[in-house]
Amino acid sequence: MTTRALLDAVAELAAAATGQFTPDDLLRRLAHVAAQQLAVDGIGVMIVEDGAARFVHADHDAVDAVERLQQLMQEGPCRDAADSRADVVVEDLGDPAQTAWPEFVGRALELGLGSVVAVPLLSRGRTWGVLDLYRHRAGPWTAEDLGAAHLLAHVAVSYLVMAADRDEARRAQQELAHRSTHDPLTGLPNRTLLFDRLEHALRTARRHHRVVAVFFIDLDRFKAVNDTFGHAAGDTVLATAATRMAAALRAEDTLARLSGDEFVVLCEDLPRGEPAELAEHVDAVTSRLRRALAQPLRIGGVELIVRASVGVALSDEHRSADDLLADADEAMYRAKHDQRHDPAAGAAVSQPHRSARRLERQLVQALPHGQLQVHYQPITDPAGGLHAVEALLRWQHPKLGLLTAAQFIDLAAGAELMVAIGQWVIDQTCAQMDRWQRELGERAPRTAYVNLSARELVDPALTTTLTNALRTHHLQPEQLGLELLENSFSDPQVLPGLHEQQRRGHPLSVDDFGTGYSSLSRLVELPVRIAKIDHSFIAGLEHDTRRRALVDAVVTVAASLDLRVVAEGVETAAQADHVAEAGCHYLQGFHCGRPQAGDVLTALWAA
Repeated sequence: MTTRALLDAVAELAAAATGQFTPDDLLRRLAHVAAQQLAVDGIGVMIVEDGAARFVHADHDAVDAVERLQQLMQEGPCRDAADSRADVVVEDLGDPAQTAWPEFVGRALELGLGSVVAVPLLSRGRTWGVLDLYRHRAGPWTAEDLGAAHLLAHVAVSYLVMAADRDEARRAQQELAHRSTHDPLTGLPNRTLLFDRLEHALRTARRHHRVVAVFFIDLDRFKAVNDTFGHAAGDTVLATAATRMAAALRAEDTLARLSGDEFVVLCEDLPRGEPAELAEHVDAVTSRLRRALAQPLRIGGVELIVRASVGVALSDEHRSADDLLADADEAMYRAKHDQRHDPAAGAAVSQPHRSARRLERQLVQALPHGQLQVHYQPITDPAGGLHAVEALLRWQHPKLGLLTAAQFIDLAAGAELMVAIGQWVIDQTCAQMDRWQRELGERAPRTAYVNLSARELVDPALTTTLTNALRTHHLQPEQLGLELLENSFSDPQVLPGLHEQQRRGHPLSVDDFGTGYSSLSRLVELPVRIAKIDHSFIAGLEHDTRRRALVDAVVTVAASLDLRVVAEGVETAAQADHVAEAGCHYLQGFHCGRPQAGDVLTALWAA
């Protein structure tokens, strides 16, 4: 090897090392240079990682085969050179005295290889890799051959060390940057990173006329966990809650920990469409978060159920990141207050353009000003035949448009309006059922279900309200069903009220079956007749075998409790087929019919 050739080889390795090379890249370049400059018939390179030799590159099929064999067996001249940190020279692989590595030797001879040298790449007291040189004919390796190989090996290993130092520095820098933007306990984004993403999301939403939703989550009674079990147990609760909530969100959502037991979820790029669509998304996210947290957690031999208060704020064209987070925080405190009085209360939603107090004052006037409406969503049998309807409260706000109950019901609870509005919904629903009987006859729905909170179920005037509405509109109790969330059953005062209404003949339905906080043993005590599978179980059913298994399991449990099953959120024909096959008795969702005013449905059913 001439001096000029040697300089060219070193220059080529140096050029390769100036870019963003990996150790594998450099070793491939080493093999290429060695093949050009050394008097050999084949070159192979191995890298040594965690004590094992890993094949990187070979310039010849025969060399490729024996190098891979060495990696597989971790035996051969390469392995010995790595372990001994010295050259391994075999001048004649066919020499009967050569008894080491019989599998390697046999395969090499079979492929026409007669001689090998393994040169370790050494630096800082360790072996970084091995350069293997092969010739077809047996014979001695000269000092010049070995010297040139050593020089290339030294140059190559110096750049390998440089790459390792560079990568270590990069990892340290990334770790430092990560620590500055992430919570050390949960690994979630911290306040700094959350605000950066929130401000970016708001800018994007304004440009593309989209909506950003912020969910402010506070774990209930977390201080009691710290005081009772210690801060280590509290850290376990926080880390577990973070993991479970993250698993319940979309990949594009951001879950951050602000401080203590406060978390924030950022949902970007939501459509600026009908308020009902946004409300459905808010409900879906809130339900997933609650279900994720509701799984029991064992601390110090005690099983804990983690509950949370959730406040939601939706962006508009003008609100800043600070404003949006403050609104979500305010809504969370309102939700926490509401849940103390009504366990069935959902997430509180902060409305754009209006403070919660102002919207609450407007809601007080909504009923006397005729702004509240009742829409009805069909409940059908699997064949599409109309069975019943669910009465759904709406608010036709003069500025904000048609709002779903999820967007203002928490305000109604805070303003002590639940009972008054509930009485109005019962009367309106009974009046509509009377009109349907007269106008549609046999084509009318058999039952209309109204939603009741725990607060309404324990109201002493409920029975009088129901009796008067039925009498006024000429209905029987079986034509007016009562529906409530599963987690309402945690209120011990609800059970006597349910039994009373069941004795009077009202069908009772439990909504969001399988997602609430009550146990199955608690459900056994309840006189409910209908169980509604939550729409979150139905979404993606046609593509997800695990969701189908969940639906099958919920149907099985419901059947064992002698409940009729309604599948909610059925949006496609495929979903309808799946839930019918699973044994659901009735279906509800956009596939069966959207919620609409009574007169619209009358015209549709009379056609």
